[in-house]
Amino acid sequence: MRVLIVGASGFIGQYLMRRLGDTLGHQVMGTFWSRAPQVDNNSWYRVELTDAERLEGVFRAARPDVVVHLAAIADVGTAERHRERATAVNVAGTLSISRLSGLYEAKLVFVSTEYVFDGERGFYREDELPRPTTHYGQTKWEAEKEVSRLAYHGTVLRTSIVYGWPAPGRRNFVPRLIERHREGQPYLAATDVYRTPVYVEHLTDGIVELVEGDHPGIYHVAGRDWVSMYDFAAAIAESFDLDRSLVVPQSPDTGGAPGAGGQEQSGAASAPDKLGLDCGRTMGLLGLDHPGLREGLTAMRDAAPKFA
Repeated sequence: MRVLIVGASGFIGQYLMRRLGDTLGHQVMGTFWSRAPQVDNNSWYRVELTDAERLEGVFRAARPDVVVHLAAIADVGTAERHRERATAVNVAGTLSISRLSGLYEAKLVFVSTEYVFDGERGFYREDELPRPTTHYGQTKWEAEKEVSRLAYHGTVLRTSIVYGWPAPGRRNFVPRLIERHREGQPYLAATDVYRTPVYVEHLTDGIVELVEGDHPGIYHVAGRDWVSMYDFAAAIAESFDLDRSLVVPQSPDTGGAPGAGGQEQSGAASAPDKLGLDCGRTMGLLGLDHPGLREGLTAMRDAAPKFA
């Protein structure tokens, strides 16, 4: 199977490239733009998502059977400050990829986000109607509709905060928190901001199942536990034998919540507070285990010598 991963040099992409590249019978190709890929045995193409002509050239060269679309402007604050750019990348870029997937009869797996929901209640099911309240969420909801409208065999996978060991020189929420704790710095953690954090390898399990199986439609792949960012931070401290007293609860009554703190959240002034995904239907349909936060953090801790 020929698999093209758009945005393969990013955090999730590096894990997916490794997993599929190690699987017999897959020929894996990836695209990148600003982040140069690590040297490996896979094929790479440099392309900017708004360059429709160059994208078509990548499809012509790659001739994929399956496309996994990971690339996006995924920072809520950046998308809010640069709306035109975010719309061009997240919506127009996805439109081009969906059209090309249809043209080349390639199955498309589009990775979306919990931010398509309004954040008023949290723990959203796959069949609930999106109501985004951020520009980032709006662009991803519009992109989901393009996938459904144009793709040859379109699959939408929504996820929550993704954590794990990033490539050297990069950071996400868990490694940043570990570093702060080891330096003796406190972390102000929101008690009223809820997510369903997922370990990147467990998310990769779901993506691989969608790549290899026949699963059009909308799916949710995130962690089993719906937790506050305070509970998430406290669990990290416990799992990595850090000083839990450095995790300081904060709510609007004590000075305002600092936000989700994940890789999609820097700089957002009014992001939704209660997100997170109910993944029960997806896990049943795909036949996947549904690890919780403790299992994910334990797996990450055990992988530290390999990826840290």
